Amino acid sequence: MRKRYPVRRSELARAARFIAALGMPTLLAGVLAHRAGVIGAQDLANTLLAAVVLGLTGVAMSCIAITNWWNRGGIGVADAVRGLFYGLIMLAPAGAVLAATAAFPPLTDVSTDLRDPPSFAGERATQSAAAAVREELQRVAYPDIVSRRFRISPSDLHAAVLKVIEKERWTVLAELPPDMRDAPTLIEAKTHVPVVAIASDLTIRVRPDRTGALLDVRARSELPTHDLGLNAWRIRGFYRALDETLTEAYGDIAKLTVTAEEAAATVVEELPLLTGEPQSAGAGAVPLPSMKPAAVPPVPGALPGEFDEIYEEDLPQG
Repeated sequence: MRKRYPVRRSELARAARFIAALGMPTLLAGVLAHRAGVIGAQDLANTLLAAVVLGLTGVAMSCIAITNWWNRGGIGVADAVRGLFYGLIMLAPAGAVLAATAAFPPLTDVSTDLRDPPSFAGERATQSAAAAVREELQRVAYPDIVSRRFRISPSDLHAAVLKVIEKERWTVLAELPPDMRDAPTLIEAKTHVPVVAIASDLTIRVRPDRTGALLDVRARSELPTHDLGLNAWRIRGFYRALDETLTEAYGDIAKLTVTAEEAAATVVEELPLLTGEPQSAGAGAVPLPSMKPAAVPPVPGALPGEFDEIYEEDLPQG
């Protein structure tokens, strides 16, 4: 009769697999709740942190269980390997967030015009030392996020921007349409990052320029402390989509775009003076007319009522 020794089973490996696997539904529930609008960005970040803690705990417990199995034998190493795999999956989002935090500056607001950024509805303009620091951080990190000039009218550029927004399926929150071809326009839209649905607000401003139209874009993330580079990524994506739309409409985007060197070299032609020489400082005051112009009775209905009263005072009596 042979003596049979009890087989040692690692309960630690089973616990590691359970804890690491629990992080996956935790993260999935947070993403779905954020997409449905039940929780905000900060709550989503807290959910991600909880999933990462579960994954990290599962990885640590799995490593200990695998070490015990190597030294003492027994069964349960499969559970430890599964726990290690599930835990590493949970650590992947945390690694991506940490990499983006290290690669991009701590900004939540990015604009192509740092001195006069496009404003959002209900926003008050503020100037502070922190704003100057953010401007310097953006200049160093995103030198390509600048204003763009086009050789088309502001109304035509506004129409192209609306096509891009429709194509990208963004939500228009507010719009100041052009009432004239050279009138300034403004569009405020909301967009979301795929999967996690992190929202970004965009303000797109079009103003008349001596070369045609001047375009500025501002992106603001709902993340409280760091946009993870999403705002700059969103503005670059908008510029690419706009170039594609303008290429489809006009054929050659290079002919429409005005470079910074061309804009700096463009000189506005000044109107000539009425005389050959400008009036000197000692020339004295401009002479007044020697007589008052004769009062002409106003044509009824030609001027508003308040102007009629003013002219009636100058009418001859009799």
